[in-house]
Parts: sequence; structure tokens; C-alpha cells
Amino acid sequence: MPLVVRRVKVQDLSVLESLELETARAFPSRTRWMETFRQLLERSLSEEPEGLLVADFDGRAIGVAIARVRGTHPVSGEEHGRLEALTVAPAWRAHGVRERLVKEAEAYLKSRGCRLMVTTLRSDAGADGELFKASGFKVAAWELERSL
Repeated sequence: MPLVVRRVKVQDLSVLESLELETARAFPSRTRWMETFRQLLERSLSEEPEGLLVADFDGRAIGVAIARVRGTHPVSGEEHGRLEALTVAPAWRAHGVRERLVKEAEAYLKSRGCRLMVTTLRSDAGADGELFKASGFKVAAWELERSL
């Protein structure tokens, strides 16, 4: 059975959370990320469930993209959407699943009138930056932080 991207099902939620937890373990500095991820899932389920895109292989969820319409971008003035999260099971990362989810998120946001898709990438994301650059993203701004 080929890879399909579909809308989320209730039975996917625990699997998606497990996938995200597996990924988050590689980034110990992201101490609150799982709480944020759960909030993203809940908010998306209640406000925009059609933007919860699940990569499914043979009836099993292997990845998720959360895409949300955000309205007018404060800098460019373009209608925009945000790729809030992108997670794929480690064994599937070399099979083009992340790239497929990014394309499906883009198609979804375009269908909702967005002309721009943005995402935020942590500085510790490593090779994920290359994935986004290869998908046509460019650095448009820097968010700088320092501990107080």
C-alpha cells in the first residue's frame, strides 16, 4: 500500500504524541515542547482539524504536519499560514515523508487563500534547516533570545 496523506483520526493522536516524544528526546533543551505540542494538537482539532495532516503507510500513522491559517502577515501583508509542527518517525525520514508533508501543508494553505507559508525552526534543529531550504523556504527573520 502506498504512502497517503490524510486528515487526522482520533486513534492517531496517541501515536502522533509518541512520535513527537521520540523526536523531542533528541533535544533535551526543549523542556516544555511536549506540552506545547499537545496544545497545538488540541487547538488544531477544535479550530482547524483539516490542517492536521497525517502521513499514513499501510494504515499506520508515521508522521504529522500541523498547518494553520494565520491571516495577514504583520510584515509582508500577505495572507499567510504557519507550519506549526512537522514530525516523522525516524525510520521514515530518509523516505521523503517530511517533504511530502510539507507539500501537502502548502497545498492545504493555498486552498485556504494563503500566499505565504512560514515556520519557526530552533537553532538546534541541525539538518532540518536543509530540509526546509530544499523545500523553498528562506530565512526571512531572526528571533534572538537571551536568558535573564
